[in-house]
Amino acid sequence: MADQQAAPSDAMQIDGGLQSGIRDAAKPFTFTGRVQYASPEEATMVCNALAVDPELRPEAVSRELRVDGSALVMDFAAVDMRTLRAAVGTFCDLLGLATRTLEAFGPAATVAAAAAAEGQPAAAAAAAGEAR
Repeated sequence: MADQQAAPSDAMQIDGGLQSGIRDAAKPFTFTGRVQYASPEEATMVCNALAVDPELRPEAVSRELRVDGSALVMDFAAVDMRTLRAAVGTFCDLLGLATRTLEAFGPAATVAAAAAAEGQPAAAAAAAGEAR
């Protein structure tokens, strides 16, 4: 299956395919996706937020999350395509929520809020945040 691309928001790009780092003969259906963030810190925050929720049916689905540079990498393996689709779909819903939360309350939002409190334009505040 060819790589798929979708842009749920400006901060993340998902590209995935039917391959995985997970090797389990009992779970032959696999998916790997990468979500690019602005920094390794942002990718790590999202990874840590999502890693606390275990799969509901570990006998049917395996999930591995890791950070590679500023990308969150997700690997899934499942017993059948339907289970894989459900697991990846549910995870992507949570991933979108975590990313929107990061965009609203993460490092960039903190810099913009501080600038607004000081009366600075947001662009100047963002530049100041990048210079740190």
